[in-house]
Formats: sequence, C-alpha cells, structure tokens
Amino acid sequence: MKVLKTVPVAVIAVAALALSGCAGGGDEAANTAAAAGTLSVATWQFLEPTRGDALFDTINGYTADNPDVTLEKVEIARADYEKTLSTQFGAGAGPDVFVIPDAYFPQLADAGLLEPLDDVVSEATELRNINDNYVVDGSQLGLVWEVVPYSLFWNTDILAAAGVEAPTTVDELINAAATITETTGKTGFSVRHQMNEETPWWTDQSNWEFGYGGEWSDGEKLTIDSDENIEAVEAFKSVYDSSGFGKGQDASTYRSAFAAGELGMAIDNSSAVMTLVGDAVPADKIGSAVLPFPEGGSAYAGFSIGVNANSKNKEAAKDFIKWMLTDDAQQGLADTLFPSAIATEIAASEELLGANPWVAAFHEQVNDASSVIIAGFEADTAAIRTIVLTQIERVLTEGISAEEALAEAQKQAEALTQ
Repeated sequence: MKVLKTVPVAVIAVAALALSGCAGGGDEAANTAAAAGTLSVATWQFLEPTRGDALFDTINGYTADNPDVTLEKVEIARADYEKTLSTQFGAGAGPDVFVIPDAYFPQLADAGLLEPLDDVVSEATELRNINDNYVVDGSQLGLVWEVVPYSLFWNTDILAAAGVEAPTTVDELINAAATITETTGKTGFSVRHQMNEETPWWTDQSNWEFGYGGEWSDGEKLTIDSDENIEAVEAFKSVYDSSGFGKGQDASTYRSAFAAGELGMAIDNSSAVMTLVGDAVPADKIGSAVLPFPEGGSAYAGFSIGVNANSKNKEAAKDFIKWMLTDDAQQGLADTLFPSAIATEIAASEELLGANPWVAAFHEQVNDASSVIIAGFEADTAAIRTIVLTQIERVLTEGISAEEALAEAQKQAEALTQ
C-alpha cells in the first residue's frame, strides 16, 4: 500500500490559503463551531528553551475565540517522542492533537491512528502542495506544521580565530574541523551519528546520501547499496574519524556547545539553529552555506500535525486544526516557527528576516531538498531506516566497509519487503 505520496520541497507551490467562512483571522475564527473541554497538544518543541513557551502562547490564541476550551501542554523529549506516543496510542490513549515527524507518519497512518481531516479542509483551496504528502488513500490525515531545511553553519568568530575559511567540500570540512580543534581546543564539527537518536539521525544522514546523488529507492526497487550511497557513507566515515569531530555527542550536547560558543561547525536544520542564537553567539556571528556535498541534494525535516483517532474530543481537536489555518494563526506560527515553512505561504515578519541573515543559505538549500520517506516503501520506511542506520553505525564503530554494510542493509531490507 502506498501510504505516503512524497513531494520534493523544490516543487512546493507557493500559494495563499482561502477558507470559505474562516479564512481571515480572529473574527472569522470566532465563527467556527463552538468547542469545549480540555484539549491536549503534544510536541517536543515545547521543551525548546528559546521558543517553547512562545509556541504554546501562539497556539493558545485558540482559546481567545473558544473560551470554553483549555489547552493542555504535553511535553515529551525529542529522543523519546515516537516511543512514548506509540506506547500511549497502543493503550488507546495519547494526546488529542500532536506534531508528527515525517518518518513517523506512515506508521501512524498504516495503523489507523490518525483521524481524517477531510471536513477540516473541505472548503480550503490553494494550500501548499506539500500538504498532499499527508493524503492517504484519498483522505487527509495531517497538515503541514513546518518544513525545515538543512545547511552547513558555523561560528564566524571561531573560524576566524582558527584562520580557516568556510568549507565547500568534505575534504575542506575535515581540514577546517581539525584546525579548529588544534588551534582553539574547541570541537571543530559535529552532527548526529548514533542509534539512540535513530529517527532524527535518519533525516540528518540522508543529507549525505542525497548530497552525493544517491537515494534510498527508485520508487520501485530499493537502492540502498548504490555506488552513490556507498561514496556518501565513506565520506561520512572520513569525517567521523577526523580529529575535529565530536564523537559521542548527541544533538542536545553539540547544540548546547554551539550556543555556548564551544563548537565551530555543524550541519543541522534551520529550526535548531534558531534556538541557538543568543548572547554567546548572536545571529550576526553565524555563517551558513549550502551543504558541502558534490551533487547538491539534501533532505528536509518535515512535520505535520494530526488528530489522534483515539481522542475523546475529536470535534474540538479538528476545530483547533481549522483555527490553525486562519491567517492570524498562520502569521503567529510563521513568526514563532521561523525560519520554517508552514502550511500556507504567509511569511515571517521583515524584522525577523532582516535580523537573521544566516537564513538565506537554508532557503537556498531547500530548493534541492527531498523527503526521507522511501518512495514505494512508505509504510516500511521505519523498519528500513533501522536496518540502514544499524549498518552505518557499524561502519563508524566496527570498521567494516561501507560497501559491505550497505550490501547487508540492502539484503535485509529486501527480505523485509518481499
């Protein structure tokens, strides 16, 4: 069953949202059907120190038009998010509304855990085409929460102190990272590389394969052990083995290090970078460039929002989603989730865009970005992901060759999908 129709970010249409009867803002939102009760909303983003509270304040604007509803914040750490929700859903419980990483979406759709939202969008026109990613067998099971591009970024002061230029190739990245560590004592470069962050690592890792011209399938057959993917893993291994790499650092560790001015360079998504801007590393001290890979491709982190099919308050939950699509709510989300793309074309404020010049490279990179859901194997993506990353981790930690590891991953994945 083709659970998810993947659409590269490069072909997303830029279009405005028009909702009949509720497309304006606060006044129109007030005309939606009355809702009542407690509505639980889950995302790991509530725990982000620089925008978690602001994000909840933004969505809590729903209660201004629906005073009989109380929003309950559900905070789950990113590393535990899918596992925690799956346990709750398996018990017939879980939050009413929740943000869904793209790699998790096919599992939920296949298990029937997402409430159809066709009535929410039945009168909507000209939503971003990427919302089609969340149509399953003709039914809208989610809507875009945010689309987050990747880029290489760095602390300009650290690079200047080390006397290195921003790298444009993997070899330059290795040399720059080593020089930073040797001259400043700081970590030169870091990125996810461990199975304890499997789901987000899958997106981060796919940057390398896509950047080397690879893909996980051709839409019909798996291509895990392609020459391009082997070359990408070999390149990743060479970076991992370099003296400037932050071995053993998870995302929380190296992001905190960057925010404290203790990390030179990283590859991460734009939302993560936005949380790192602060007194130690202000926005004008962050440089960025498209990824230093030969073919220019990359992944993007896609996140939808959906309604729990087990929810006891489905009508209020769907009313909340409808409110989320209004102009006022989308403007609030565009500013709070900046620099991500959202469900509609509404852009962040000029003030935000002008204050964060590092965003430009991320916006450039998104033109060559693709989904990490495996085309033709959508429902099996999670299982294939585990197989592939387990083998890549063996390359990093056990020293087996990339060719051997990906051949084994191809064999196991083919057996899984027969």
